[in-house]
Amino acid sequence: MSTIACDVPRSALDESAWRAVCKTAAEHAQRGCGLSWEHWVTLFSSEIDTQVGRLPEDQRPQALEIAAQEWDYATPAERQETQDWLAENGCCSHGITLGCCPAGCGSY
Repeated sequence: MSTIACDVPRSALDESAWRAVCKTAAEHAQRGCGLSWEHWVTLFSSEIDTQVGRLPEDQRPQALEIAAQEWDYATPAERQETQDWLAENGCCSHGITLGCCPAGCGSY
């Protein structure tokens, strides 16, 4: 008699717990962004990348979707695209005009 392999049940993402992780990451990014949106996205998204790596692989797409829809998570490729645009348009990596960044980016 043959047996049929059953799919192993996958655990569902605890959305409430994940939203708490996102909220904490957003708060940390807010404290360190210097009110630069581009820098906030980078800080937040980098932390989300770290945290999502701790989830089971099958839960990651849903977690990233929540982070993107509710907190503007940007993928590494999207962040690189933004950095390229900033560099081409006279801005530092924080999204501020060169020479004006309080972190000293582009100062002469």
